[in-house]
Amino acid sequence: MYKSIIRPCLFRIDAEKIHDQIITLLHIYRHLGPIRSLTRSLFHPKAVPFQWQNLNFSNRVGLSAGFDKEASCFDELSDLGFGFIEAGTVTPHKVDGNPSPRIFRLPKDHALISRTGFNNPGKEMVLQNLRQKQNGKYILGVNINTNYPADEELARTEITDLYSTFSEYADYYTINWGSIAPEILSSVLIAVADKKKQIGKPIFLKLPADVPIEKLDDIISFARQHHIDGFIATGPSQDRSLLIHSSQAEVTHVGAGGISGLPIIYKSIEVVRYLSAHTPKEMLIIGAGGVMTPAEATSMLNAGAHLVQIYSAFIYEGPFVVKRIAEACK
Repeated sequence: MYKSIIRPCLFRIDAEKIHDQIITLLHIYRHLGPIRSLTRSLFHPKAVPFQWQNLNFSNRVGLSAGFDKEASCFDELSDLGFGFIEAGTVTPHKVDGNPSPRIFRLPKDHALISRTGFNNPGKEMVLQNLRQKQNGKYILGVNINTNYPADEELARTEITDLYSTFSEYADYYTINWGSIAPEILSSVLIAVADKKKQIGKPIFLKLPADVPIEKLDDIISFARQHHIDGFIATGPSQDRSLLIHSSQAEVTHVGAGGISGLPIIYKSIEVVRYLSAHTPKEMLIIGAGGVMTPAEATSMLNAGAHLVQIYSAFIYEGPFVVKRIAEACK
């Protein structure tokens, strides 16, 4: 029903506009107690829990950063069966992002193209929203960044502050590899290390789909040196050759932006497989990028991922995909 009736209707509306409307509906849904109870009973997966360190995941399926940028509806989204949810990306100060339109669908490839530019309301609004967290119900991650990625001192101060400020609510943090220059990120993580000793919340690096395999040894070495706890593999790709079903005219019309969705699954699996073979066993590996159905999720786990994250699957397959994937992940 979703793919034959609901999705065609939704896809007639601008991607970001319908996303904002869904967020608004979730805010209304927040106050509908009986409907929320029914939703939880319908969407709750019969899945095997997973534990890593002191984090207890009710299942292995999470929602990637980018959907709940403002951390304003993660609690409602958890009703759909997610074992963990990642909010953000969050910066200390508000970012408007790039001009709209900035999110596009390529249905023939089951892909999304995005160039949002880390739009978010800033630290204070996100902190206010994070206070709705229900402890024990789900694992909550926060993807963090700085407003000054080229300024070492400001980047160090800002990310250390975000790590401390959100730690009452965040179960883990993610930093996007490539959003901050490695030499600056090194300085940032050295500064965060003292806070991490006190607070103990893990930090993961999210790698882009286009990361060269030959560079992974250096990234793994960097991660070990700076006490990174794991990887999310992968984020979007810039490789337009992956769009094999959309016409060149469609791709050109969309313009610049990162590709997410099914086209990047093979790149993501390749990175996950390498990480699994070359990282310490205690590092957590989250497979993301191209996980659309239980088949891709199973491939990710077989490649060595411990958990999977989805985003485009939620758009293309509908909300019940969370339950289907969670029940297939053993």
